[in-house]
Amino acid sequence: MPKVLAAIDGSEHAAAALRAVAGLFGGSAEYVLLSIVPPWSLAADTAVAEDTRGGGAGSGARTHGAATGSSPFAPRADSVAAANDALYDYYRTAQQQAATTAGIERFAHLVEEARPQKRRIGRQICESADVHGVDLIVIGSHGSSHTGELLLGSVSQYVLHHASVPVLVVRDAR
Repeated sequence: MPKVLAAIDGSEHAAAALRAVAGLFGGSAEYVLLSIVPPWSLAADTAVAEDTRGGGAGSGARTHGAATGSSPFAPRADSVAAANDALYDYYRTAQQQAATTAGIERFAHLVEEARPQKRRIGRQICESADVHGVDLIVIGSHGSSHTGELLLGSVSQYVLHHASVPVLVVRDAR
């Protein structure tokens, strides 16, 4: 039974790619659906660090704003955590919807945070494929970004050229 990694970013291209591979293998494949969450900005990381240190305002206190000397617009740790949870839920829901549309009932969810030092989401997809021992990567030709609509997407192009296993790039969702 082949093991297939499908990169799911919530776009119709990713869902079409999963439908295409499900049309080839049906239920005879083991599916791993991978979504990569964009990394948090340095501003959010700094705000979380300031909030969790307590800033001398008492144990467990939430501090931010002009009174603490930090930016009055800096997010609080609890708001950043809630946004993080919502983002992970978005990708899990996108995976479930893509799987349902493709007729796949059983699959593994993988939601990973992008590693800024790696520079490329494509590199992280290739590394996840190696770590999880997949036989095939399926990816849409374009992701959720709107840049480069006329060319093969930069993530899919990277995966196509650097993956250690075969890659199926599904060209168009229309």
